[in-house]
Amino acid sequence: MSEALTQKQCVPCKGGTPPLKGDALKSYAAQVPAWTIAHEHHLEREYKFPDFVTALAFVNRVGAVAEA
Repeated sequence: MSEALTQKQCVPCKGGTPPLKGDALKSYAAQVPAWTIAHEHHLEREYKFPDFVTALAFVNRVGAVAEA
């Protein structure tokens, strides 16, 4: 099994690094069951919000985490 996603640190992608595929991708995807694998290329998830203000607050929180 792959390392737990909660134990990993984000690092910038480097050219020449192959994407995860097959069992390696599936083992990480199993750790985030609300997400789906799209075209064995990336993970995606749909979020629904009651209004624009709530959606914008969510996006701003995600942006702050990504910036950190």
